[in-house]
Amino acid sequence: MHTSFYGIFAAINWAVADIFIAQSTKSIRPIIAAAAVNLLGALFFGVYYLLFIRHPIPPNAIGIAWSSLAGIFIISASIVFFIALNKGPIAIVSALSSTYPAVTLVLALTVFGAEINSIQILGFSMVFVGVVATAGLHSNDTVQNVSKASGTWPALLAAFFWGIGYGLLAEGVNLIGWEAASAIQFGVLAVCCLVILCVLGQKDSKNILFIKACAKNPFILGAAVTQQLGAILLNVGIGSDNTGGSIIVALSACYPVLTTIMAFYIFKERIRKAALLAGALAIAGIVVLSV
Repeated sequence: MHTSFYGIFAAINWAVADIFIAQSTKSIRPIIAAAAVNLLGALFFGVYYLLFIRHPIPPNAIGIAWSSLAGIFIISASIVFFIALNKGPIAIVSALSSTYPAVTLVLALTVFGAEINSIQILGFSMVFVGVVATAGLHSNDTVQNVSKASGTWPALLAAFFWGIGYGLLAEGVNLIGWEAASAIQFGVLAVCCLVILCVLGQKDSKNILFIKACAKNPFILGAAVTQQLGAILLNVGIGSDNTGGSIIVALSACYPVLTTIMAFYIFKERIRKAALLAGALAIAGIVVLSV
């Protein structure tokens, strides 16, 4: 499969996951929902890894360190993203959180010495501008005052954490392979989720009931499956991305465009022509990056 397809399919899964996530945070505290979704996803991958991959982890301390730190940053991003979605508005949160490729690109170029050519820069810029403009223009139809959107700052923080996390993960994949890097990343992520759930469970007995209910919550399960599948596709794609993960991460960030299109066709939401043109720009950028 071509490298770009992994990023596109990851975006498709994450667009669906956002719908499940938004629904799950209406009945379960965002932090608990985030921990439950990510823990279930990590367990799914762990079972798959033990049954089908069984790839040994190379004794590369730097690769292990980058992959471990990636897990910490990614679960941190997920938590604040769930909080942002819970506060809303979803359109603005989706737009702002999708800016993480910019952070990954800066990290790849300045810290890890990745190289990117002029055509890739053009495609990256088209995708980035198109994604933000699509969701941003669409959100103006439903939100009158963007400054009052309480999910704005958590969404920006999520983008920052994701950008660093995926940049570190890309370096870990380059050093020890996507299989080992993924096993370490999801292992660290699972431990963090368990700690969160245990701490919250001790503070509030009601949380224990919520945690048990998560295993039966269709939105939690749906979010866990689609989010984890998207993450695996991204990790596999990073292994063949020679730009420090910048291109594949940029493609994966197209999920707000897909969410907007889904809302238009499924929920009959009104969408501006300008937003459609911005979405077309993002799609054109995908084509440029795929060449």
